[in-house]
Amino acid sequence: MSEPTAVEATRRRLTGKRADTVLRLGDATVEVLRQVGYSEMTVPMVAAHAGMARATAYIYFSSKEHLVAEVYWRRLASISPPDNDAPEVADRVVAVLRQLALLVADEPEFAGAVTKSLLSDDADVVELRTQVSRVIHKSIAAAVGTAGDSQTIELIELIYTGAMVRAGTGHFSYDEVADQLESAVRRILA
Repeated sequence: MSEPTAVEATRRRLTGKRADTVLRLGDATVEVLRQVGYSEMTVPMVAAHAGMARATAYIYFSSKEHLVAEVYWRRLASISPPDNDAPEVADRVVAVLRQLALLVADEPEFAGAVTKSLLSDDADVVELRTQVSRVIHKSIAAAVGTAGDSQTIELIELIYTGAMVRAGTGHFSYDEVADQLESAVRRILA
């Protein structure tokens, strides 16, 4: 059983049993994706895998897109920035982008589901997309530090987003995208 720590959810802050329920649904989501893939996955299927009623899952998640997006956001929000005191700004930014790009690299079904889910117009996903963007922006801005301006940070974010869509749609592997991000950042910050 999880510790009774608070868990932020799109809809509300949760503690205790409710937080544990959300975490169990998240774990079940990844397992169901491995077994049946995104197109076949349903919220009731995830609830059953987690050992709970479908109505319980719908209390916390409005759709499968919301469920997948929330699992991704939780992972993203929980990573620690890379240990990176490199004197060169490009090295710091590359380390952050590589960490972000490879976050889901080992889970192809989940990675593809994240790409599809984050493009949803579900209101809860729209909120999560905003939160995901904030985490990515803060990570990049921290790596750039005082060496860059807001336009440079925005350009790096734009390149990162496009690269992740390419990986998420299967055009490139996440490792290839991480390498392409490094190349782009080194050109921009040269």
